[in-house]
Amino acid sequence: MRPLIIAAALSVIGVAAPSAQTPTAAPAAPLGPPRAYQGYAQPDIGANYCRVVNAGQTTCTLPAMTAGRYLVKASGTSTALGVGAAQKLSIIVGNRNCGAAERKPTTQNPWTSGVKTIRLNCEILVLTDRPLAVSAVYGDAKANKAPAGPSLTLERLPWEGVLSANVAPTEQGE
Repeated sequence: MRPLIIAAALSVIGVAAPSAQTPTAAPAAPLGPPRAYQGYAQPDIGANYCRVVNAGQTTCTLPAMTAGRYLVKASGTSTALGVGAAQKLSIIVGNRNCGAAERKPTTQNPWTSGVKTIRLNCEILVLTDRPLAVSAVYGDAKANKAPAGPSLTLERLPWEGVLSANVAPTEQGE
């Protein structure tokens, strides 16, 4: 009797029974911030937002009132000068290190000559009222950096509606 009363109550308030609901395809995630961030934009960050500081750093600046997801892609290129050549690349967003990539020589994989490029990607979600610097910082050892400096691009990504997702501790039963 109780399930019948619950079903009747749900039908009165306009909730269909689960078996009567048909799944619908989710609409494509839009580019640009959701309505909660009115006044903000998610602009394309092209070359006009970026500058090479020196052979070891390139910086792009997100304008004030930017909100959105971006894929940051960085790379650094050097020519080895002999045994022990190495590379390291970091992406810095504001004052946060998004990550680092490193190439160290090993006996199985030495880098003694030639040109090598190291790459690193970082996905960021930003909401800023002020301009925000995003930098590729590149260093090498026993190698010559390309004079053009590291490359740095930012690609707009669609909003997914998820602001954060983290692993939470979970007790496991025996």
